[in-house]
Amino acid sequence: MKPEGPCLGICYSDNHLFYSVSDPSQAARLTRIGSIDFGFDVASAISRDDSEGFPAVKKSIEDLKSEFDCSSVKILTPAGEECWTVVPRSVYEDPSEREAHIQLLMRGSERSEVQAVWHPVSKTDCKLLLLRDNSSINGIQSLLNSFGNTELVAEFEIGMDWQAHTANKGSFLMVYCQKNYISVSSFILGKLRGCTFIEFEHLNDLPYLWNLYSQNLSWMRGMHDDTFTFGEYAGNVTELLTAYWHDHGSLQTLNTLEGMKVDAAEKTYGFRLESSFPAVLMSLDISEQTDTILL
Repeated sequence: MKPEGPCLGICYSDNHLFYSVSDPSQAARLTRIGSIDFGFDVASAISRDDSEGFPAVKKSIEDLKSEFDCSSVKILTPAGEECWTVVPRSVYEDPSEREAHIQLLMRGSERSEVQAVWHPVSKTDCKLLLLRDNSSINGIQSLLNSFGNTELVAEFEIGMDWQAHTANKGSFLMVYCQKNYISVSSFILGKLRGCTFIEFEHLNDLPYLWNLYSQNLSWMRGMHDDTFTFGEYAGNVTELLTAYWHDHGSLQTLNTLEGMKVDAAEKTYGFRLESSFPAVLMSLDISEQTDTILL
């Protein structure tokens, strides 16, 4: 059962913390979408909860909780802090094979500190395995310990929320654009088809890396009806990769309330609205829970 009251959605990029607060009295209605700017990199401050910037981020979130009386919070976890892999039935149904894969992929991490979360995918004989080392998310967990209900959301799960929000059962590509990486996920007939993230030092390397990754991941070469881009660097990434997306349908940057299929009292914003899209979608708190966690 969902908790009553507003849900707070949070994501961040560079020195910006983006947030969205739901209006529980109306579907797809938001009380506030906002951005809080700091004089330091937010991701770095959160990853080290003993950093000088961490108390400022924590206080800002607690102030939002108090101002809007939020009963729950969802926060986007950076793809670079996780491991994503698709495994066949022979692995996920065999406990010894599951453990062997987890130990191999998370070498150097204590097994007791590893979260393993399974997601169904469009191929029924496979599942997606999401792995997190608790030590890498200690800062996030400390950040939210004043909330009674918290949820960590992987970047590919934003596409799942989008499906639930729009009832989109077609095929589409979701591209989240950050300064040093993009995360890409593909959906077809209401299910996740595949996902990956591509890290880079220089943005101009991205076209080469896209071609390299797509050679090994067939779903990146698959046909799509739509491609949705969002994130602080959506404009830069779209400009570079549009020529490589000729098989990926119509291209839309999710930078308007209408495009996001939500409503809010404020219609104009002093920041790139596409940067807040994950926070907006998470605050709606509409996704169905189908994950299984291996303890």
